[in-house]
Amino acid sequence: MAWILDRTRFDTFLAERARAVGVEVRVATEAAGMERDGDGRWRVRVRGPRGEEVWRARVVIGADGVEAMVGRWAGLDTRVPARDMESCAQYVLQNVDFDPDAIYLQFGDRIAPGGYAWLFPKGVGIANVGLGIVALRADGRNAREYLDAWIARRYPGGTTVGSTVGGVIVNPTIKQTYGDGVMVAGDAAHMVNPLSGAGIVNAMKAGQLGGRTAAAAIREGDTSARRLSSYHRAWMDLLGEEHRTHYRIKQALDELDDGFFNGLARTANRIPERKRSLGRIFAHALVRHPQLIPVAARCFV
Repeated sequence: MAWILDRTRFDTFLAERARAVGVEVRVATEAAGMERDGDGRWRVRVRGPRGEEVWRARVVIGADGVEAMVGRWAGLDTRVPARDMESCAQYVLQNVDFDPDAIYLQFGDRIAPGGYAWLFPKGVGIANVGLGIVALRADGRNAREYLDAWIARRYPGGTTVGSTVGGVIVNPTIKQTYGDGVMVAGDAAHMVNPLSGAGIVNAMKAGQLGGRTAAAAIREGDTSARRLSSYHRAWMDLLGEEHRTHYRIKQALDELDDGFFNGLARTANRIPERKRSLGRIFAHALVRHPQLIPVAARCFV
C-alpha cells in the first residue's frame, strides 16, 4: 500500500496550518547569513520583498535542503561525496498509459546509471515521470538528457506540462546535526533513505523532533549544543541507524551489474504474487544467487 503525495497542495496545507497556530510564514524570502551574538543568540540576515532584515533567535532550525547553508554557517560538516549526490529530473507527463493503481520503477545503467527511473500516477493519464543518476557513472549526459531518451522509448506519446530538476543526497545522516542554538533537519542533514532517495516523510519526522527539542530547550533556558544533542540521538534511534544499514546495502549493490539484477527480477517473478514479500524474495535470492551471501554478510552481520 502506498500513497502519492501532491507536494504543491501539501506544502500549502502545512503553511496554512502553521499560520493558524501563530507562525509567521514568509515566501520569496531567504536567509543570507547568520552569526552569534555576545548573548548567545543567532543574528540571521534575511532577504525578501521587504528588503533585508535581521532576526535574532535562541534556536535556528536549518531545513534548507541540499545546499544546507545554515549548517555551514553554524560550522557543521554537511559535505557530500560526489558518489553520493544524485542529479534528478522529473516531468509532469500527460497522455501516458499506465495502471493508476501501480507505481513504475526501472533500473539499469543504460536508463539511469547509479539510480533509477520512475512513474508515479497523479490522475487519469497524467503522472510524475523522472529519474536520478550519479554523474560519476554517467556517459556525459545530464539527468534531463537521460530522461528525454527514456521517455522517447517508453512514453513517446506523452506531453510535458511541467518539469523540475535538482539534487538528491544518498549519504547517511551527518555525524552532528546540532550545535549551540542550532539544528539541521531533512535533506540539510542528509536524512534521506540512501537506498531509495526518499526524503519527505523523514524530513517531517525530523522536523517534529527538532521542533519539540527546541521548544523544550527554550523552556529550560538551555539551548547549548549539549542540550540539543538529544535531537540527534532521537533521530538516530528513529531512522538514522536504519539509514546506515541502507547505505551499506546501496554500496554493496553498486558492485553488481545489470545482468545480476535481471536474474534477481526473474527470481522474484517466480514467486506467486500473493506470497511475494521482501523477506521471501530475499530468501529465494540467496538460494538462487549465492553471490548475494557476502553482500548480506557485509550489511547485516
